[in-house]
Amino acid sequence: MKTLTSSEARQGFSSLLSTIEVEPVRITKDSKSVAVIITDTRYKELEKIEDFLYAAAADLAIKEGFAPKEEADELLKALTSDK
Repeated sequence: MKTLTSSEARQGFSSLLSTIEVEPVRITKDSKSVAVIITDTRYKELEKIEDFLYAAAADLAIKEGFAPKEEADELLKALTSDK
């Protein structure tokens, strides 16, 4: 993964957009990692994976008796409704 300072990212924004088509880019500020820039397509893929993991966790909670199905369904709906 390529790493740029926030100043480098700002100065070479067009180049940054081209780079993220190939790989994510980490942005640092004051020597600390503050962001990772990815394509919108990759972001949507990660959202789908996140939704799948929430569903799997809810199913497991139901099967293990930690949460009634209705409660797990309501929680899942609340977690994913902003998407």
